[in-house]
Amino acid sequence: MPELTPSLPASAVPAPSRPGEALRWALFRALERLSDLRGNNTLGAFSLAPADARGPALWFYVTTIGELNAVAPMIEWLTAQRPDLRPVLITEHAHYREAYLARLPQAVVCISRGHSSDARRLARMLPPAMLALAEIPCLPSEAPCRFSYAFLREARRCGAATLMLNGWLYHYDPPARLDQLERRLLERDFLGAFDVLCVQDAETARALEARGAPRDRLQVTGNMKFDAMRRADWRVEQATRSPRLLGDLLATDRPVIVGGCVTELAEQHQVLGAFERLRRTHPRALLILAPRHPENLERMTALLAQLGEAGLVVARRSQLADGALAPQVQCLVLDTVGELRDFYAAASVAHVGVDHNVLEPLGLNKPLTIRGGWDTTYPSYPVYRLLRDRGVLHECDDEATMCDYWLAAIDHAPRIAEDLRRTEEALASMRGSVARHQAACAAWIRR
Repeated sequence: MPELTPSLPASAVPAPSRPGEALRWALFRALERLSDLRGNNTLGAFSLAPADARGPALWFYVTTIGELNAVAPMIEWLTAQRPDLRPVLITEHAHYREAYLARLPQAVVCISRGHSSDARRLARMLPPAMLALAEIPCLPSEAPCRFSYAFLREARRCGAATLMLNGWLYHYDPPARLDQLERRLLERDFLGAFDVLCVQDAETARALEARGAPRDRLQVTGNMKFDAMRRADWRVEQATRSPRLLGDLLATDRPVIVGGCVTELAEQHQVLGAFERLRRTHPRALLILAPRHPENLERMTALLAQLGEAGLVVARRSQLADGALAPQVQCLVLDTVGELRDFYAAASVAHVGVDHNVLEPLGLNKPLTIRGGWDTTYPSYPVYRLLRDRGVLHECDDEATMCDYWLAAIDHAPRIAEDLRRTEEALASMRGSVARHQAACAAWIRR
């Protein structure tokens, strides 16, 4: 995949702020203070784990475990290049803290909803020498998460190198009035504050350039997920939380269906219907069902009620020790955060819910089913579109066809082997983004 522009030279220096930036920032801060008086919900969310962390840092904005997994090779590479810097993972979701620290134990997790006071406080405690924005958002409040210009501005004030990784556009409108004002006032300053902007495709690069990104800092580097999700050498010892449970599943001859991020009730109903059909032939089959956002009590209650109506013997991962699963359990609900990608390794066949990450099971060479009807604004869509266009995704929109494909996978039908061969061929042709990211960012590692 060609670059839009040549890589930056090692002697590159940060560009100055755009004329009038200080005035625009002062105006935005006045508006933010006014919002504080009216009950700004971004205020008061700041926390650090561990709370006493101090020293020079490498800031990463990674709003969810999905973004962390997507850019993990670059996070690992950057932290290896700068072992003198403490990695700081910034997110607005406190429930990801445990999963983040399981993946990167030496990191500090910063919880913030993007208030400018949080950025100043973090810079005092852990001043950044580098900041990397992991995939989203490419514009202020352009995604269902909030990385504010304040963090970029503080990073620049500290002299940090600033990197955008795996950039892609959601095309969302800002959800709140203050977010709308931030984009209107500071969008060009936001884009101009990055030393290098690595984006997934030329379309994204053109869109960002039209909105004010400096052309000479844009790099088309492809989608890092094709590299990050490749796990052909996965071993059970790598599982951070359930090695004994996974080892037992891998050693058993039970057919295992792993349904990842199956959240909508209609899709859950289809998966359960297909599993009921499957059990007529394979009565010992196990369904591992991972709902999106298990912390959402309303959704979990609805799912458990649905499983009860299906008459399945259910266990919840959060209530089990790490050990062999009781043989009478027919459905394991994976109501934990950060474990799904390891549980795909135990799958005889996987199903990924609409709008979620198909590369996690495909990276483990697992047969896969999906439903159609994906949303073009989701970050999973570019991967879905590329693989759909290559004809390697198996869409099943009813219980019967889904069950038929699962049976073929369990019985090792020749067509499944051919599907996996064609899928790996397609995936291999799309890899290489990590190396392109490294080349684009190398000049800024030790500025």
